[in-house]
Amino acid sequence: MYQTHSTGVIARSISSTLQVLCCLTAMISLAQAAATPDIHSLFASSVSPQTAIYKPNDPAVAQRWTTRDQPNYLGAIKPGSEADVKIIVKIAAKVGIAFLATGGGFGTSITLGNVKYGLDIDLGNFKSVSLDAGNNLLTVGGAASFDDAIPTLYAAGKEFQVGTASCVNIVGSTLGAGVSVFQGHRGLLIDTLQSVRLVTAAGDAITVSKSENADLFWGLRGAGQNFGVVLSATYQVFDATNGGQVLQTNFQFAGNVAEAIFNILKSFDGGMPELLAVNFAVGYSAAVNQSGFIINANYFGPQDEGLKYLQPFIDLKPVQQQIQMVAWKDIDSTGYFGMDAGACNKGQYVNAYSVGLKQTDVPTLLSFFGDLSLRNQQYPNIRTSFVIHRWPQQKVLAVNDDDTAYPYREIKAHVQLESYYTAGDPSLDKNVDAFSQAARTKLQATSGFSPAAVYLGFAHGDEGLNIWYTPKKLARLSPLKKQWDPKQAFSNYNPVPLA
Repeated sequence: MYQTHSTGVIARSISSTLQVLCCLTAMISLAQAAATPDIHSLFASSVSPQTAIYKPNDPAVAQRWTTRDQPNYLGAIKPGSEADVKIIVKIAAKVGIAFLATGGGFGTSITLGNVKYGLDIDLGNFKSVSLDAGNNLLTVGGAASFDDAIPTLYAAGKEFQVGTASCVNIVGSTLGAGVSVFQGHRGLLIDTLQSVRLVTAAGDAITVSKSENADLFWGLRGAGQNFGVVLSATYQVFDATNGGQVLQTNFQFAGNVAEAIFNILKSFDGGMPELLAVNFAVGYSAAVNQSGFIINANYFGPQDEGLKYLQPFIDLKPVQQQIQMVAWKDIDSTGYFGMDAGACNKGQYVNAYSVGLKQTDVPTLLSFFGDLSLRNQQYPNIRTSFVIHRWPQQKVLAVNDDDTAYPYREIKAHVQLESYYTAGDPSLDKNVDAFSQAARTKLQATSGFSPAAVYLGFAHGDEGLNIWYTPKKLARLSPLKKQWDPKQAFSNYNPVPLA
C-alpha cells in the first residue's frame, strides 16, 4: 500500500515538474524570439530595391568552405550598392548585431564561431573586374575571386599573384598579406595593392591608399579584416612572365623516400630561384595502407632551365611524374596531377592548423611524417594530411618590414595541417585538436621562430594576438583600431585589441 501510494505521488510529482519545465522552456523560447532582431524589419525599409535579405543558409548566399566553428547567423543581406553597405553597417552597429562581411566563405579561424545571432553581409553583388592594361592596374570588387579575374588578365597578356586556390576571394586573401607561388618574382598581394574603397565602422565610405588615410592603409595590409568592409581594391599587375607559360611538374612518391624529400626541402633554406615554387603534399592511401607524397613544382621560365632545379626529384625515380608547359592561368587546375584536392568544395567539415618555418629540420619532419602515417592507420574515420608550401622570398624581403602591418616576411615555408571528418561528434573534435596542437608544438620547436609564427590566413584562431600580429605591430595596430573602430564592430576575425 505505502509503496503503491508513494509511487503514485512520485509519478504525479514528476509529471508536475515536467509540465513546469515545459512551460519554462516555452517561455524562454518566446523571450529569446522576442529579443532576437528581425533582419527584414530592421533593414528592408532603409536599403535600395537592389538589396536582398535572406534566411540563414539560403542557396542564394555564398556558403562556407568549412562548417567547423562557423558563425551563427540570424540571416544574410546582399547589398546592392555602396550606399546600401553604409546603411547596413550603421544600423547593425546601432542595434548591436555582430556581423561579418563575406566574399566567399573561405576563412578557417575558429574566432568566426564567436559570432552568435549575427548578420552575414554577403558582398556577392561586388564581383566586378576592370583592367586598365595601359597602366597595369586591376580593380576588383570585394567579392571577386581569382577565377573571376584570371581570364581578363590572361587575355591581355598580364599576370597577377594567384593564391593557393583560384576559387578564393582576392580581397580576403590580400588583407592577411597574400602569399602565393608568384611571390618570389611578384611579391605579396599587399605589396601590389594600390588602394581600396572601404566602408568604416562609422558607416563612411572612404578611399585608402599611400596618399589617402596612409596610416590606415598600413594597417589594412596585414590586419585588414579589423577596419572595415572593402568594396573594391586596385592592384598593380604585370606583363606575363615567359610569355605566360609556366613549367608545371607533378611527382608522386611512396613514403620510403621521405628523408630524401625533406633533404631536398632543406636544400632550399640557403635560397631558391625567384621563379621556382614547390608544394610538398603528404596524404594517406587506404588501398596500400601507407602515406606518400605528391610534389607540385612551378617554374616561371623555360622548361630546360626549370628542370635543372627539379632534377633531384627526378633522380628519386618517382612512382609517377608529369612534366608540361602550361598557361599561367591553368596552374591551379593542372597542379597535383589535376586532382581535386577539395580546396573549392563548400560545406566540408575541416579542422585546420598551420605553422610558419624559417628553417627546415629534417628529423622533426620525419618524426611528424611517422606520427601522421600511424594516425591515419589508427583512425580511418579521420583523414589528416599536410602541405608544405616552399615559396621564394626575393620580392617579399625587398619590402621593408615597417612598410606594412604584416609581421612575417621571413617565413620560408608554410605548413598546413588539415583533418577531414564528419561533423557532430565532439569526441572527434577533441581527438583532432589534441593531435594537431601537439603536431604544431613539435614543428614550432625547430621552426627557427620563437615564439611561433603563422600566416594570418592559415591560422587556426587559438594562437593569440601576439602570434597573429606580434607585439611590435600591435603597438601601432591598437591605436589604429581605437581610432577607426572604437566599438569593435570589426572584431570577429582574429581581432586586434583596442589597447
